[in-house]
Amino acid sequence: MLWRLWSVATIKIRDRADEFRIEITGRFAGVVIDEVAAHWKNELRPSSARRFTVDISGMNGYDQPGCRLLAKMYRHGAQFAAATPLSLVFLNEISTPPRRHPALVRTMTPADVKRGGSSKTDAKSPRTRQAAAGE
Repeated sequence: MLWRLWSVATIKIRDRADEFRIEITGRFAGVVIDEVAAHWKNELRPSSARRFTVDISGMNGYDQPGCRLLAKMYRHGAQFAAATPLSLVFLNEISTPPRRHPALVRTMTPADVKRGGSSKTDAKSPRTRQAAAGE
């Protein structure tokens, strides 16, 4: 079973007049990332007006560089096809921008301490800090 965690994906290229499609099957990691990146960069040329689609329905995982490439492709307008529950989870991870800064959390002021240690915001919603921190 361990070999599945480290196996590398296979890709299938469908080069049509109106669409360039890459189907990823398996774990998107290793040298396959460079190959997909090369195809994508080639299709970014101004002379190419075709739709670029990445089908991740058969993908079962990716490493950090793979995630970064897929997210970059998503941000630059590549279409993604996701037909399985797992691929929808991956699509959500790819399409959600990473948090760069911690969430804003109201800290206690000296007036809050004098009132007994709780702020008005915390009294209304005890889960405010957890929700703001992403917990």
